[in-house]
Amino acid sequence: MFAFRFAGYRHHFVRLHRACPLARTFVLLSLLMLHSVPMVSAQGPEISAASPQRFDIAPQSLSSALVQFSAMAQIELLFDAAMTHDLRTQGVSGDLVPTEALHILLQDTGLRARTTSSGSITLERMSVPPSTSSAGASGLATAATPEAAPRPAAQKSVKVPEIVVKDVHEREDDTQTYVAEDAISATRTDTPIRDVPQSIQVITRKVIEEQRTFRLQNTLENISGINATESAASLYDSLIIRGFTATDRSYFRNGLLDPFAQFTASDTYNIRRLEVLKGPASVLYGQGDPGGVINIVTNKPLPNAAYSANVTLGNFHFYRSELDATGPLNASKTVLYRLNVAGQKAGSFIDYANRDVAAIAPSITWLMSSRTTLTVDADYLRRWSNDPYGLPAQGTLIPNINGPIPRNRSVTLGEFSTFNRTSYRVGYDLTHQFNDKWSIRNAFRHTIVEDDKNNLYASPVSLDPDERTFQRFQVLQPQIARRHANSMITNVVGHLRFLEMDHTLLTGVELRQEKTDRFAFTFAGAPPIDLFAPDYSLAPLPFTGDLVSSQSENRTAGIYVQDQVTILPNLKFMGGLRFDYIHQSTQAVGADERRSDDHAVSPRLGLVYQPIEPLSLYTSWTRGFQASSLLNVNPNGGLFKPERSTQYEVGMKTFFFDNRVSATLAWFHLTRENLLTPNPDPGLAALGYSVQTGEQRSQGIELDITAQLTPGWNILTGYAYTDAEVTKDNDTSLVAKRLANVPYNKFTFWSTYHVQEGLLQGFGVGGGLFAYTSRNASIFGDQTEMPGYIRADAALYYNHDLQKGNWMGAKSMHLALNIRNLLDQRYVATSYNGSSLFFFGEPRTVLATVGVRF
Repeated sequence: MFAFRFAGYRHHFVRLHRACPLARTFVLLSLLMLHSVPMVSAQGPEISAASPQRFDIAPQSLSSALVQFSAMAQIELLFDAAMTHDLRTQGVSGDLVPTEALHILLQDTGLRARTTSSGSITLERMSVPPSTSSAGASGLATAATPEAAPRPAAQKSVKVPEIVVKDVHEREDDTQTYVAEDAISATRTDTPIRDVPQSIQVITRKVIEEQRTFRLQNTLENISGINATESAASLYDSLIIRGFTATDRSYFRNGLLDPFAQFTASDTYNIRRLEVLKGPASVLYGQGDPGGVINIVTNKPLPNAAYSANVTLGNFHFYRSELDATGPLNASKTVLYRLNVAGQKAGSFIDYANRDVAAIAPSITWLMSSRTTLTVDADYLRRWSNDPYGLPAQGTLIPNINGPIPRNRSVTLGEFSTFNRTSYRVGYDLTHQFNDKWSIRNAFRHTIVEDDKNNLYASPVSLDPDERTFQRFQVLQPQIARRHANSMITNVVGHLRFLEMDHTLLTGVELRQEKTDRFAFTFAGAPPIDLFAPDYSLAPLPFTGDLVSSQSENRTAGIYVQDQVTILPNLKFMGGLRFDYIHQSTQAVGADERRSDDHAVSPRLGLVYQPIEPLSLYTSWTRGFQASSLLNVNPNGGLFKPERSTQYEVGMKTFFFDNRVSATLAWFHLTRENLLTPNPDPGLAALGYSVQTGEQRSQGIELDITAQLTPGWNILTGYAYTDAEVTKDNDTSLVAKRLANVPYNKFTFWSTYHVQEGLLQGFGVGGGLFAYTSRNASIFGDQTEMPGYIRADAALYYNHDLQKGNWMGAKSMHLALNIRNLLDQRYVATSYNGSSLFFFGEPRTVLATVGVRF
């Protein structure tokens, strides 16, 4: 499954099974029951000293010899297929310890071995400076702990970039550093970031753990050009990328569309990394928003047993627990499992806005043969919520005759309100490697999202002249609302040489279906609320209106091809093309069915030039599209053409100091066309009819830097200048207006340092600044401007290795104290989806975490 999306290495696993003691399992389950804690993957044991054993490996290709060595030594060996290509070994014969035998196999190959922190062995080129001292004459270097040594230089891109048999070893770097060297989202192949002619940013698991973020919008705040348009207590993920709203077409999970992720606010409990590809991505992902795509990469089963548990407590009645367990299910380690569990009971700084969560994500990987792997996974997420809505400008942004509105004010129906939602996912990922040059991947996922029966909520309408009475309406969903989605991709990746140039060829087919069963609701006026003396005991008013009900379906079929060409060693070209066919239908009860059939062609061209190895200069052109909603029609009853988007991007990427410092500087010009705008005929405009002549443009500069400057010191920083405005509209009053919730300037900085030695070894400190200049609340009506703000966050850490034989049987314990909004600033964070309703930023929030690893 998705466990193999990061295949860039040929991994061979033949390690002895180590069962988890029952006592440890009991302790973990007890912790989970006592408190509802985030998992950090435990690191596997180091390879212990071994006794001599018999090796008889004949002279042959190095790749096949290493496979034999791995089987004989019962050691997990990880290596890049490209690194061993065309290399031969003299073989080895005799009674030797494994490290000595491996040293002999690698003689005169230019490679050396290194032990990773999980106890496996990987290969690296001799020219790479050792991250730690050599382990004697054996030539086997021992990797230091994550914070104790620089990371080795990147390995060259692999020959089979998407799948490799038994590639179930997760990238340890995601839990040990902020710096990512490659990402699969940009190309659907495991291509180094430096070779991608488009901006792609990665948030690793280490960032999530050190910042203690549980929502996408909090985690993705670290990336330049991304802004939120919802409260952190909301049931929804609502983000803006490069000036444009990210709708349900922007969210992917392990490379498959996750169309309902936005509606359930994805939790980070089982997220390994987040990859954000900026700009239109229709060339690989079909219809979508122009700002980019967010790909959630989840945890994968590992071949070594590892367990961890955390408990987090905080103000606003916050309680959370998480459990992470992984390992083999049989002695030969051909069947592996992973289980992530999370439970959360939490209020928020907004009255009645609870944030309760229950989640579980099991996955099984079966190494079916030496070339075929199957992963089956599932995910259950339940959210109990009282979704908050915004407050008026009077009392938040501008003066109110009654004084400032309290930050904790809720405009819901109090305990009468409820908005609960559940999501279910189940899928598989089947990968097969035909040979060293060709591979295939087929992945499928089925998703269901359900809204509870009798969900009830209230939404604001207007503020009375007394500036304290807020008029509201209420909505009831008397039936369960259910949505279904199916998504399947099949990718074939090949490597060939043509016209004296190396090609990485990708061809793929994607099929999707999203269906909404009967979605029914009714609405009525709600009791008004006094913003300064609210009475939440007022019962909802009776519902006397008719039931509004509808159902809809969307089907997509896409075929795509992409070629990555190495013209010269330092000059690389990328070209791609995708064709999509989209069928939409919708029908309201008592109305005729509406249907549409659209098609679109989406190209991408890019070029990367590397004058020196650490520096990549790139340029790209890409187009995207988004099918228009069936709810919008022409006066003649016809449907509108799809929206189109076009991006030009020029940038520079750098990887310095053995790839411990990564930076991307990008200039982009992004245009969104075929937008709906009021019909020029006043009579038709009054009836709600539109024409398709609108256009919006976003352009700017973005800088993202991640670094591990010294052992233990990580930095993540970014800056964005974004100029997003309306460029064409029949309503001339809108032209040149800034798009909502997009600041001209955004700056973020986050850094942590962990003491490596001395009396304070194990202690750490972290902190950051998140700064925004003023933003426009909405393009409509008065141009209410939200003032800029700077928020400071801080953190303290303590990590301690436990002595063997302790009563828990644990390897280590970690403590963390995270403080968000350290100075308790009162500020408006965003307007509600570009409206005249506003959300306050969180007051000072304190989270204390205790965790153990086994």
